[in-house]
Amino acid sequence: MGQIAEALRANLKAVAESDARALRDLDRELNNASMQAGAAQPAALPGQTSIKALLGRGSFSSQTVSTLKRLCKKHGITGVSRLRKAELVARLEAEGVSPPPRPLESFSKKELVSMLRTLLGEGLT
Repeated sequence: MGQIAEALRANLKAVAESDARALRDLDRELNNASMQAGAAQPAALPGQTSIKALLGRGSFSSQTVSTLKRLCKKHGITGVSRLRKAELVARLEAEGVSPPPRPLESFSKKELVSMLRTLLGEGLT
């Protein structure tokens, strides 16, 4: 049992170090971008529409059943508690509800850094 615990501990430590390294890299890039934009002026982000465009159009099929039911409730669609996922998707589409964009958690670190570079401008290297 001790060997398993040690292996898990070592894996968790490696993951934490990897995440910390990625966060330091992002922080460094943000600092560089704000320095390029001027010390007093932080980098300005474009409007919400471009952020939504970066996240891309979502799809109902990538959502969980509980998320779909929450969307139904939010849009006033009733009688969905016993529906299956395909039926929920059909009901939402029939009501004209647009699917939400992909959640940030679903993007890889590489995709997030790319989006950040696009938002802050191509001056980042």
